[in-house]
Amino acid sequence: MQNLANEDYFESCDGTVRVWIEQGSSIHIKAVTKENDPVELSESEAMQIAEVLRQFASRV
Repeated sequence: MQNLANEDYFESCDGTVRVWIEQGSSIHIKAVTKENDPVELSESEAMQIAEVLRQFASRV
């Protein structure tokens, strides 16, 4: 997963997980595969997304 938490948008390297700040006041998350299935995360991927959410939450 790539880390773009210093911006208002984060996307996993395969594009299945997207997190962004909308209009500076809310956090949006989209996490589905191309087949519209739930995304499976490893422990490290889950920790990285948790950190992105923490950083975004401190900014909204």
